[in-house]
Amino acid sequence: MSNSKINIALFFGGRSAEHEVSILSARSIYNAFSKEKYKIYPIAISKQGYFISPAESEAILFGEQKKVPEINRKNILDQEILNILENKIDLVFPVLHGPYGEDGKIQGFLDTLNIKYVGCDLLASAVGMDKAVMKEIFSYYNIPQSEFRILKKEDVNKQKLPKLFQKLADDLKRPFFIKPANMGSSIGISKVKELSSFKAALKEAFKYDNKLIIESSVEGREIESAVLGSGDQIQVSAAGEIISTHDFYDYQAKYKDQSTELIIPAEISEANKEKIKELSIRAFKAIGAAGISRLDFFVNEKENIILINEINTMPGFTQFSMYPLLFKEVGMSYMELLDELVNIALAEAK
Repeated sequence: MSNSKINIALFFGGRSAEHEVSILSARSIYNAFSKEKYKIYPIAISKQGYFISPAESEAILFGEQKKVPEINRKNILDQEILNILENKIDLVFPVLHGPYGEDGKIQGFLDTLNIKYVGCDLLASAVGMDKAVMKEIFSYYNIPQSEFRILKKEDVNKQKLPKLFQKLADDLKRPFFIKPANMGSSIGISKVKELSSFKAALKEAFKYDNKLIIESSVEGREIESAVLGSGDQIQVSAAGEIISTHDFYDYQAKYKDQSTELIIPAEISEANKEKIKELSIRAFKAIGAAGISRLDFFVNEKENIILINEINTMPGFTQFSMYPLLFKEVGMSYMELLDELVNIALAEAK
């Protein structure tokens, strides 16, 4: 490269329903990166999948432009962006949450171009995003989790809803949760208690995916941990607890409700802290993750139950997001965390 700095293309926005969350994450990351060590090229992606010029992308990050514009042109990538990707960067930091970013699609695109990137590879990203596959892999590795069923749209169309509802209620008890298999930030999730809410929940979840996860409700506290590393060099953060005033930790509670509390470190026993670390590493390795992941658990200390909920391979990354806050608790600053993620990506790609 033309200078001694590490050159990074920061991808953000994207086609997912988590588009706005991605912008917030990217803004924090851009501002935190040491400009003495890194040259950052912000590259926004529109909701239609078009790459936006660096000048416009910077305006979005700095708040000078309110949103990623809708673009209608022939080429997804223009010559300026192609030149940056081919000639100016050492790696990409794809701060893209949800489908078309966290699900392996952008990772496969970068692999095809032989471009290094931060975070999990195509396969681990795809498995982490598809909760149906993820849960089946966790089952194979005997990682404890709640009872679940996988429901495809064609299966629903073949059955009468009252009969299907009753079967799920018998298998999983009530209430149970319905969620899209491929979505994050608790988008499209509903808690179901009766047939009327079942119909509405199916309709909502099918907006985002043709495959759903139906999960039994778990009595327990919501505890999260963060994982950083690859191979045998894996670090696990402190555990943190989420206390929401909502019926469950939905999108509103995560990003809009100021009453949601993050308790770091979580007030749980030392034995359970160690158990969460162990399960975090097992889950991280089970899907072949590398670089970054956040693990979500349900913990019931009275009954001595710890169940994994899911793994997120590109979690929210503002300075107030759970992932960096969990590592801050063990002495790693936001800037140090970014440095480490870049170092892991460069080392993994060799």
